[in-house]
Amino acid sequence: MFEEMPEKDAVSWTVLIDGFVKKGRFEEALIWFQEMQSFGTTPDFVTMVSVLSAIANLGTLGLGLWLHRFVLMHDFRDNIRVNNSLIDMYCRCGCVRLACQVFNNMPKRSLVSWNSIIVGLACNAHAEEALNYFHLMQNDGFKPDGVSYTGALTACSHAGLVEEGLKLFEAMTQVHKITPRIEHYGCVVDLYSRAGRLKEALLVVEKMPMKPNEVMLGSLWQRVELVKMSTWLRG
Repeated sequence: MFEEMPEKDAVSWTVLIDGFVKKGRFEEALIWFQEMQSFGTTPDFVTMVSVLSAIANLGTLGLGLWLHRFVLMHDFRDNIRVNNSLIDMYCRCGCVRLACQVFNNMPKRSLVSWNSIIVGLACNAHAEEALNYFHLMQNDGFKPDGVSYTGALTACSHAGLVEEGLKLFEAMTQVHKITPRIEHYGCVVDLYSRAGRLKEALLVVEKMPMKPNEVMLGSLWQRVELVKMSTWLRG
């Protein structure tokens, strides 16, 4: 149907590209983006967000760098949504230095901007930086949401900061009145598990108001097995 359209504008190209991205057909999305350029159609910021999502899912840093240059050449540099997508793309490609560079150069930031850099740094094991951005966000007048806390709790878990993580969980529920979701409980379970405090981890699983998912149980079981192995090796 798309190929039969007499005229194809940026909107129709973007709908096509985004459709492939949402179906997980990322390479095809990039091929259609190249076709869009060969037809001489100028992409808009929505197109760029979709293409950056495709690159982030593929984890191809080379393509990400090329598209970043494209963004700068086509005057998308100050678009918040495009910059948020660049931060996410660089973090998912493991290049947190460039993600921070994009974030720090943004003239305006949204809560999504802050969440993208916090979660991205946390998932790449840059715990101290993630927590620093978490506090800077609040100093800048942004109220953290559930995603912000997922990033901060993940950072604490990876860095072994048990007490700080527990204080954050308490602040989330008591100060910001955020109802914990399974990912937040998962972070607390991981926090205890990594510290070898398995009884407390199991207690969280027993008391939380929803059933644990496979990821949580798998992580906990792995820690239990490691403790068993360590005990066996010590005789």
